[in-house]
Amino acid sequence: MTGQVEDRPGTIHDRLVEAMHSGVLATDERGRITAWNPRARELLGYTRDEVLGKPMHRLLHRDADGHVPPERDCRLIRALRTGVPDHGEDQRFAHRDGRMVMCSWSSAPISTGDQDGTGPAGGAVAGLVIVFQDAADRVAVEHERRDQMSRVRRANSRLRLVAEVTTVLSSTLNEQEVLRRLVRLVVPALGDWAEVDLLVPDGRVERVAATHHELSAADIAGLEGPLPPLPRVPRGPLAQVLRGGTAVVVSGEADVRSDEPLDAAQRELFQVMDAQSAIIAPLAARGETYGALTLGYSRPGHGYGPDDRLVVEDVARRTGLVLANTRLYAEQRDTAEAMQRNLLTPLPQPGDLRLEARYVPAAQVSWVGGDWYDAFALPDGAIGVVIGDIVGHDLQAAARMAQVRNMLRALAWDMAAPSSTPPPSAEPSSAAPPSGVLARLDGVMAAVSDADLATAVFGRVEEAADGRWHLRWCNAGHPPPLLITGDGGTHFLDEHGMLLGDPDLTGNRPDGARVLPPLSTLLLYTDGLIETRDTDLSDRLTSLRRHGSHLAQLPLPDLCDQILERIEPSGEDDVALLALRIPG
Repeated sequence: MTGQVEDRPGTIHDRLVEAMHSGVLATDERGRITAWNPRARELLGYTRDEVLGKPMHRLLHRDADGHVPPERDCRLIRALRTGVPDHGEDQRFAHRDGRMVMCSWSSAPISTGDQDGTGPAGGAVAGLVIVFQDAADRVAVEHERRDQMSRVRRANSRLRLVAEVTTVLSSTLNEQEVLRRLVRLVVPALGDWAEVDLLVPDGRVERVAATHHELSAADIAGLEGPLPPLPRVPRGPLAQVLRGGTAVVVSGEADVRSDEPLDAAQRELFQVMDAQSAIIAPLAARGETYGALTLGYSRPGHGYGPDDRLVVEDVARRTGLVLANTRLYAEQRDTAEAMQRNLLTPLPQPGDLRLEARYVPAAQVSWVGGDWYDAFALPDGAIGVVIGDIVGHDLQAAARMAQVRNMLRALAWDMAAPSSTPPPSAEPSSAAPPSGVLARLDGVMAAVSDADLATAVFGRVEEAADGRWHLRWCNAGHPPPLLITGDGGTHFLDEHGMLLGDPDLTGNRPDGARVLPPLSTLLLYTDGLIETRDTDLSDRLTSLRRHGSHLAQLPLPDLCDQILERIEPSGEDDVALLALRIPG
C-alpha cells in the first residue's frame, strides 16, 4: 500500500513532464542526460533513446562546423557545478539536423537533500533539470514590434519634416530663398544630396540650388547656374519630369543615358554627388510645372521605395504651391510697382537747383502703393515740393495717391501768385502759404477722392531778389524734413499739423520758413525709411541725422543712394525719398 502511494506521485510527475509544452531534460551529476520529454524531441529533433546517457553539453552546444565550445563557458554546466538556478534568453541549441534553434531556458539543480525535504542547499548536487522553449516566435514578434515602432517613428519624423517644409517655405515669398531652404531641409532626412532645376519663364533651365551632406558649398558651387535647354521631345528622366511627367526613380548614373545635352549635365551632377540612387519629382501646382527636385543617396544599399516616393512627391507638391504663390506675388508686386512708378512724374531741374528722388517698393505686395513724392514748377517761379503717404497699402492706395497728388498740384498752381515781375524785396513771393493749400486740399478730399487719411509735406522753394533761397512749408502729420548744410550740420524741420482727410481732427497747420544756405540739402522722406517694428523711432531719426551729416558733401544722387543703403529700410513699407540741393 505504501509502495503504491509512493509510486503514484512519480507517475503523476512523469505525466506532467510528458504533457508540458516546453522541452524538459534532466541530467545526472556528471551532466549526462537522464530524461527527455516529447517536446524536447520536437524542438531539437533527437529521440529519447538517442540522447539518454549522452553528455548534455556536447549535444546542445555545437557550432556550424560541429565544434564544441569549452565547458567553462557553458552556463548550464556552471549551474550543475554550483547548484545555483539560472536562466537565459536567446540561447542557441544545436538541432539534430545541424541547424541552430534559438531558445529561452531555465535550470534548477537536483540536490540529494530533496529526498528528506531539506531543499537544494541541503545536500550535494545530484543533477540538473532544464526547461526550454522555442524563442524564435517571440524574437520574431519582438523584431516585428521593433520594425513597426521604427516605421512609426520614421513616419512621424517624415510628417514633421513635411510640416516643417510647409512652414519654413511659406515664410518667404522670395523664390531663390524658397529653393535654397528646400534643399537644406530635405538633406539628410530624405537623401544624402539634393538639387533643384528651375524652368525659367523664358524657357531656359537653371539649377538654382544644390547641397550634399558631406561636400562643401565650394565643392558644388560650380554645379549651379544655366543648364542646356529643355528638349522639345524629352527622352531623359529630368526632361520628362520638366515636361509635366510624374516622379521618376533612377539608379544613379546608369539610368541617365539619353544623348540629350540636359541629360549630360545631369550625369555630371550624379558623378560629383556619387549618386547610387535618386528620385526626380516635379515642382508643380495648378497644372503648371515650375521645376524639378532631385534627391539621391551616395551610399550603396539605400534607395527610394513606394513610401519614400510618396513623401518626396508630397514635399515637391507643397514646394510647387509655394512657387506658384511666389510667382503670383511677384506679378502683383510688379504690377503695383509699375503703376506706382508710372504715377511718379519726372522731376524738374530749374537752373542750378538740383532735385533727386528714389522710390523703393515694400517687400510684400500688399504694402506697395501709398507713398509718393512730387516736384513741379509754379506760375510764380517757385518750385513746389511734396512728400506724402496715403493710409493703406495696395493698388487702391496707389490710385488714391494719384488722386490726392493731382488735386494738390492743381490747388498749388491755382493758389500761386503770378510771376510776371520779380518780388520787390529780398523776401519770397506773396503767394498763398503752404498751409492754405493743404487746408483747401483737406476740404475737397472727401468730395472728390476715395482716400481716407493722408500725411503730407508741401513746400515752396524759391529764390529771392538777393539771391538767397527760401523754403516755406507746411507739415500735415508727416515725418519732419531734414535740412543738411554743406558743412554737415543737420536740422529737423519739426513744425507739425493735423493729418489730412479727417474732419473730426481740429487744429491748425502752422507754416514754417527757413533760408536754405548754399550747398545745403533738403531731404524729404516717408515713414518707411525710419519706422520698423523692433527699433525705437527716435533712434532711427538720430541715425538718419548722423548719416546725413557724414554724406553732406556727396553728389546728390550718391547721397540718396547712400542714405537708403545705410539706413536699411525694413521692407515692411514702401519708401519715397525726395532730395533738393541748393546751388553754391
